[in-house]
Amino acid sequence: MSVDPTPRSWFDRAVGACMSVLLAVIALYCATQVLQSILPFLVVCVGVASIIWAVWAVIQYRRNRY
Repeated sequence: MSVDPTPRSWFDRAVGACMSVLLAVIALYCATQVLQSILPFLVVCVGVASIIWAVWAVIQYRRNRY
């Protein structure tokens, strides 16, 4: 275990923590903006996929019923 020759003061550590929190907030903001911009496309894709699956399930049910 090596000893740091220049220990950081509490102020330097506090500024580092604040910068880390700021970067995390910026990353979350960017992620939510990306999700918000592609959400309508995702909703349409999930809707179309669920309709296709439902039609397939009904067809399979009707085929196997007789």
